[in-house]
Amino acid sequence: MNDQTSRARWLALLAVTGLAAYLCWKMMAPFVEVIAWAGVLAVVFFPAYRGLRTWIRRPNLAAVLAVVLVIVTVLAPLVFVCGAVVNELQGMTASVQAEFERLRSDPQAAAALQARLDRIRGTVDIESILSNENVSAFATRVSQFLLARSAGLVGSLLSILVSAGFTIFTLFYLFRDGEALVHRLPDMLPLDRARGRKLLHRAHEIITASVYGVVVIAIIQGALGGLMFAMLGLPSPIVWGVVMTFLSTIPMLGSGIVWGPAAVVLGVTGQWWKMGALTLWGVLVIGTIDNFLRPRLVGKRTRMHDLLVFFSVLGGLAAFGVIGLLLGPVILGISMVLFEATFGDGTAAADAEDETPSASRKAR
Repeated sequence: MNDQTSRARWLALLAVTGLAAYLCWKMMAPFVEVIAWAGVLAVVFFPAYRGLRTWIRRPNLAAVLAVVLVIVTVLAPLVFVCGAVVNELQGMTASVQAEFERLRSDPQAAAALQARLDRIRGTVDIESILSNENVSAFATRVSQFLLARSAGLVGSLLSILVSAGFTIFTLFYLFRDGEALVHRLPDMLPLDRARGRKLLHRAHEIITASVYGVVVIAIIQGALGGLMFAMLGLPSPIVWGVVMTFLSTIPMLGSGIVWGPAAVVLGVTGQWWKMGALTLWGVLVIGTIDNFLRPRLVGKRTRMHDLLVFFSVLGGLAAFGVIGLLLGPVILGISMVLFEATFGDGTAAADAEDETPSASRKAR
């Protein structure tokens, strides 16, 4: 009888705990993206906070200064880029239609373009592609797409600012109290403390490697592409820089999907030196910066194949939105470590912990 009573109480407690967990999830679900952004930023900028705390010796003030550093280096540029993209998208809507109309109405421009297109007529069916019906339909679709996207960006700008405010608020407490929380986490895991610490160490490496290996390199490649677009006088360099940044986060795609066709268009329109400059910049600078920076910023810390990274980035983007660019590789990497810790011998986590200081310095 006592066993039955104890079992019934245990089941009731389990049911109540499950209900409480479900209600907590319902309450926290709208803020998952905010917490994820704050967590990633806290991991990346925690060394800066630790240095400030050592120098100032006041945790609250050090956390405030670390948050200010994040605002200046991450959030403020992000808000600026969002506003610039909105303005450029609105300008692109009018310029696309104006350019098509100019080519159709200006005899000299039309003749010059026709002469260049004649050179490639043997391999491409130019007449069907550039017929009045196709050109008008294409211009209409492009204009509608740009208007819809710019309107959506304007509408979501307030939401971005509100989310940024919540992220800043969360980030302050993660800086101030995060170290104590991480110190207690190994005791909460169903592993011995040593293996728990190694697991958390591996998770930290995966997050930082994903940030540096995916986001930082992609931002550098997109910025380099946008800079060359601006130097060559191409339209909407910030928009195309952002597009190249997003494409650079996806392995096996990259920014060449943007600057390659742009170079072709420059060649078709007779701007040969611009085509050559953009091609050389894309191949020699944008295309090689990844090979130059990745070993120095990441080293071998992620230990994931490019195909796994490819699907984790796309899957994370589909599941979580923009933050999925980071969360996808992080979730996959941590899942692999958990799988090894559960069914393997934990050597992967141990290898990460046992990396020599000289090897760490070389990777960095």
